[in-house]
Amino acid sequence: MSTITTQPGRAARDRERASALGEPEGQPDGQRDGRADGEADGASKGLRPAALRLTPRLVWALVAVAVLASLALGATRGRDWYAARQTEQAHATAVAAAKQLAINFVTVSYATVGADTARVKAGATGEFLKSYSSSVEQLSKVLVANKTVSTVQRSEAALVSGDQDSAVALVGVVAPTRNTAVPNGETKTYRMRLELRRTGPTWKVENLEFVG
Repeated sequence: MSTITTQPGRAARDRERASALGEPEGQPDGQRDGRADGEADGASKGLRPAALRLTPRLVWALVAVAVLASLALGATRGRDWYAARQTEQAHATAVAAAKQLAINFVTVSYATVGADTARVKAGATGEFLKSYSSSVEQLSKVLVANKTVSTVQRSEAALVSGDQDSAVALVGVVAPTRNTAVPNGETKTYRMRLELRRTGPTWKVENLEFVG
């Protein structure tokens, strides 16, 4: 059996369905869907983050930060380079002083013993100066009595360790030597370990010992 629905009956049925769905009465389905879509679009637009605007002031601030960082890095590297350069120069000066004192120590002649020993004392300090000064008188007598003449034919020096104020160096010398016992001379080789101390602008030896 078929049922005929009149216009008033259809309207009543639509109101019942709208009431059950919580929708306002009398609003077409298309309008309701359009409003929902519009509200969803508005909500999604509100959640989007604002784009970062690069203003001239912001650009200059970023440039200034980059420049300051570069300057700080350059200053640090410059200080490190300068310190390393100063230490390198100190080491070279210390090795040269050690080599010269070793040459002076071995180079001696009975005819110029006073000047020879004075050169050694000029390059010495600390315990070595004290020890050498206390023995130089007896040493001079032995050199004169034996008519000793010693020269340096070759010398080599190397740094063992050190910083800007102290250093340890090894020096080797080859020294032809003659005296009354060996009038024709003989070649002697000495190997010395020298400890140096910086005293003002110069380096001086504070300890000297022969090593094998």
